[in-house]
Amino acid sequence: MRNLDRKKWSLEIPYEVGGVTTSMFPDLVVVRADAQGYIFDILEPHDPSRKDNYPKAVGLAKFAEKHWDKFGRIQLIRLKKGVDGREHFYRLDMAKATVRNKVRGITSNEELDRIFDTDAERED
Repeated sequence: MRNLDRKKWSLEIPYEVGGVTTSMFPDLVVVRADAQGYIFDILEPHDPSRKDNYPKAVGLAKFAEKHWDKFGRIQLIRLKKGVDGREHFYRLDMAKATVRNKVRGITSNEELDRIFDTDAERED
């Protein structure tokens, strides 16, 4: 499901910019079914060139810290070139405490870039 901005039904996640709390609306909320019932995923593809990149990542990590056990996946996703020279999707898995802890402490897009380089999982 496309999670549209600012609708009554939209999933809204807070994040801070310069000490002011604002809202992000992750692009996708995926609903899957398994033998135990429904699983909900939050997937946020995000352009790394945007200024709000790292604040939104921090907000998503803080949200995941509180709610990771209620979702199948909570991921920040980028399209970038791999070592093979081709573009691939790379995902930061916010269900992992090590990833959340790294992301929660960043203060720049450059730091987030480094976390993508070291911790993101490539999807082929």
